[in-house]
Amino acid sequence: MTPQPTGLRLGNGLNVLLQPLPGCQVVATCLHVATGFRNEPVAGAAHLLEHVLAQGASSSRPLTDAVAATGGTANARTAADYTQYTAILPAGALELGLRIERERLTDPDLGLPHVSAQIAVVQAEIRRNMLQRPHGGLVLFDLPALLHDNWNNRHNGYGDIDALRDLGPAELGRFFEEAYAPGDIHLALAGDFDPERARDLVERHLAAVPARPTRPRPHRPEAPLTAPRRALRDERIAAGARTAIGFRTPDPATEPDAHLAGVLLGELLESLGTDCPCHRGTGRTWGAFKARAHRTGNPFDVARDALFAVDVPHPADTGPEAPERCLRSVLAGIADGTVPIARPLARIRRQLALALHAELDSVMSQASWLCVGAAVHHDPLHLAGLPDALLRLPDTEVAAAAARHAAAPAARLTSRPAPPAPAARTAVTAVPTGAAR
Repeated sequence: MTPQPTGLRLGNGLNVLLQPLPGCQVVATCLHVATGFRNEPVAGAAHLLEHVLAQGASSSRPLTDAVAATGGTANARTAADYTQYTAILPAGALELGLRIERERLTDPDLGLPHVSAQIAVVQAEIRRNMLQRPHGGLVLFDLPALLHDNWNNRHNGYGDIDALRDLGPAELGRFFEEAYAPGDIHLALAGDFDPERARDLVERHLAAVPARPTRPRPHRPEAPLTAPRRALRDERIAAGARTAIGFRTPDPATEPDAHLAGVLLGELLESLGTDCPCHRGTGRTWGAFKARAHRTGNPFDVARDALFAVDVPHPADTGPEAPERCLRSVLAGIADGTVPIARPLARIRRQLALALHAELDSVMSQASWLCVGAAVHHDPLHLAGLPDALLRLPDTEVAAAAARHAAAPAARLTSRPAPPAPAARTAVTAVPTGAAR
């Protein structure tokens, strides 16, 4: 049986979680900072700082090189409500992993050459992953901006290429000092280690990180959406169109069952494919629904309300009203029982349970989810309890979620092929008869 995690809090406020897994021969570290893109000062600041701290060099040696030299691997990511730095190392390299985290928190390279290089890396990542893809950023960037009113929910947290140019070492340094206070950090260790020795090493290497005041992170709920919002976006590199429809979601902190019902509803919509009463008997010739209960696609790691988004590809000559009408008809059918949901929901619950259990097969994922559970949900074992929570949730909750969305105002954004540019007129210059040509 897996030992239960234990915790300690250092004098500087840093929270530590220990999950011993005897015999696995590796150790995973996860440094979890309670600042993500939802509470950053400039669009993309949290993501940029993640790149700077993950790949930057301390005064001794590059952090990534130190991990690679042991045969280990390291990664980092920025989410809505947190930033994480993870590494998996041989069991004997636990002390190295803790020294790396101390250097990350006390000796980051915020010099101009390194910061400028990472700005260029992030800008290239945004272009490659979003701007240069057909309909890129439709749900991650543009739909939240249309749906939400509060900057923390509506802005582009992946990074604004222009705004990133203004983030120099001084601005990032101030952000680091404010956002990376030890009291806003959780460190999880999972793997093959002796708990008492791990405690001693943590105290030795991290208790000396200077304490700083923690940053206030006030929650600003969105006002209810009272009217539909509509927008069109021209797409230069797509032959077809794509329409995204976004709804405000229940707050997972105050309405956890309603939030989980939205997760199940999203999975249910995807399983229904192209079926809808609008096309019964004839089939729909355009694409299936893609639904998500959070803009980044992971609904289980968000602290507060986000969005429920459904997007669907369709021909350029199909107006955006058609996919919205199809979606609302399916939602209404789920709500009134016209669309049977018992069997597909039973299958979806099994699939989600298997996926969640698979997450915990990885030592690194265990360290990551210990931090998410403790920092975001106030329960280190939050993920382990989700399969049972989904199983207990009655089908009527999913039907109720469908009923809410079927009638609720929504934000609808359609990305369509840009009209062809008018052909350039060739200038004709009159040449006098007999003149040299």
